[in-house]
Amino acid sequence: LTWTRGSHLVKAGFDARMVRQHAFRDVQARGTLTFTGAFTGSPLVDLLSGLPTFTTLARLDNPQRLRTESYAAFVQDSFRVRPNVTVSAGVRYDLTSPPVDADDRASLYNPQTGSLQAVGANGLSRAGYDADRNNWAPRVGAAWTVDAAETTVLRAAYGVHYNHSALAPSEGLYFNAPYFDFAAYFTSPLGLVTLSDPFPRGFPIPTPNPALGIQRDLRTPFLHEFNLTLQRQLGPTRVVEVAYVGSRGRNLIASRDINQPRPSAAPANLRPDPRFADITFIESRARSEFDSLQARFQQRYAFGCTMLVAYTLGKSMDDASGFFTSAGDPNFPQDSANLDAEWGRSSFDLRHRFSVSFSYELPFQFTLAGIVAMQSGRPFTVALLPEVDNSNTGRSSLGFGANDRPNVSGNAGAASPEPNQWFDTGAFSMPAFGTFGSAGRNILEGPGYQNVNLALLKQIPLPGRARLQLRAKAFNLLNRVNF
Repeated sequence: LTWTRGSHLVKAGFDARMVRQHAFRDVQARGTLTFTGAFTGSPLVDLLSGLPTFTTLARLDNPQRLRTESYAAFVQDSFRVRPNVTVSAGVRYDLTSPPVDADDRASLYNPQTGSLQAVGANGLSRAGYDADRNNWAPRVGAAWTVDAAETTVLRAAYGVHYNHSALAPSEGLYFNAPYFDFAAYFTSPLGLVTLSDPFPRGFPIPTPNPALGIQRDLRTPFLHEFNLTLQRQLGPTRVVEVAYVGSRGRNLIASRDINQPRPSAAPANLRPDPRFADITFIESRARSEFDSLQARFQQRYAFGCTMLVAYTLGKSMDDASGFFTSAGDPNFPQDSANLDAEWGRSSFDLRHRFSVSFSYELPFQFTLAGIVAMQSGRPFTVALLPEVDNSNTGRSSLGFGANDRPNVSGNAGAASPEPNQWFDTGAFSMPAFGTFGSAGRNILEGPGYQNVNLALLKQIPLPGRARLQLRAKAFNLLNRVNF
């Protein structure tokens, strides 16, 4: 809805969404077989001999029927304070109902009781957590035309933006007994685990099941977003713009193992609650920070030419860049009792990004167009092999794996990175067994990206209003290898 009153322009709106998901997550259901060389000294020889060191398998009965609804309403007023100053202010309210299973076929770990509990009973809500009803999001902005010629505009804005929660965290409803049964098998004095029978049904040493819990007062993730922009018009068709853009993420969804033992070299390093293996706990604890300088030049169509040039110098930091694992970052803490050690560059952080797109009409109805893109590399984490539980603190079973990192000394970056040695491998070493490594998260940067695409177009008029267009396109014109 939009209406005007004097110098005011008022807008209001309402949004409603009903989300339904039908799925089946076969996490660990295919099984894993790990060969470490424990029998012959060589992992490959162990494989050829049919002797795995240990195996895992999950048996599942967790068809998912998740249901959720979200509602939002907003009102905003834009008004002229002076002929050259416009201010806008508004507020939005978001309410997302926690996702539930249509038939309540789910259970969760309850940290208060230390046990698994069926949802929708004994004080545990159907979703495992209560709705966050405090999602008020104010926004304010202003635009000031600085000069009498109206060629320079200064803009500023601030707003709070809530996330419409993804269903992924609530899929954790289905990864507890009796709907998720995870077992590990290993060779013991009571018998061998072999390649011909990797998951023996009569395994004499039962292993505890993992569990999953959700923070009872889980908050809705949100961003503080703000910017300050100076825009200048250069003639009738050119615009240049420089801006500071930033954000602060709060209550971001992340997970950790609340049943992780302290690192120890003891052969039997029991978990705090030995009735369970890892207990993955989903909570709204993560945070992020983003700051950037952004510049842009735009040539609108004139003399047969259009062009857009953009550059961003940015830095994004967080302690978890996503809910699931991503390339180069497990998004799961090495030490679940020391979350500060996870603070580092975001897995998607790009320090520099430059792009140019253009189109130029040549004589004889030819058009030359192209896109040039260049960016620095994304960060990554140096980690120990996931099969190596060097800290002796166990693993997370639900797809996160082991997260141990090595020790690092000095600057691990190479002076001239190349494919054969992208960083100084000599700066890393294996920590003593039963300890965590000192290397941080996302401390190294991967290779950048450079690409040039070019196109030549020819327009051929045909009788009437029809025309024929011939195109010749070259992708990665300079044939550059991008790793």
